[in-house]
Amino acid sequence: MKFREIKRHLDKPDAVFECDPIVRTDDYVVLKYVNARPGRVGDLVIHTGSVTYGYYRRGAGYVLWKMRDPEGRLLGHLFHICRNLMVGDRQVDYTDLMLDLWFDPDGRLTVLDRDDLETYKQRNGLSRQDAEWIALQERAIADHVDEILDVFDGILALADAGSIPA
Repeated sequence: MKFREIKRHLDKPDAVFECDPIVRTDDYVVLKYVNARPGRVGDLVIHTGSVTYGYYRRGAGYVLWKMRDPEGRLLGHLFHICRNLMVGDRQVDYTDLMLDLWFDPDGRLTVLDRDDLETYKQRNGLSRQDAEWIALQERAIADHVDEILDVFDGILALADAGSIPA
């Protein structure tokens, strides 16, 4: 059974990904997506065959992607700051708020798309509530990244061991 990820954008059409469910509980889902074509995260090229594990927790202010190259080496972790994250029976749906946080394998943080967010604010406006939400999530992720990644890695390890059903 495939699981659908619907990523709604503020400034462009929605993106839809067909993923494989790895873990599913009432509160979260972990999905696996294999890149069928090259992509980019900042300056990093994500090659065809790279694997992304996505962590979608109901009501969270972010979506977390753990990215590995085709040989299984860690590329890094990407946090999409979002709102309205819904976890359904066969799909996840959220509104991406443009600002992303990239942590490379050594844990160095790069904030992505801040300029795009500022341009969007100037052209279209951004609600004060969304601006405050983005700032709150950015701080919380930066302050607690190790804890968040430990939880996610623990879930993946349990799934690999067969201790959590998909």
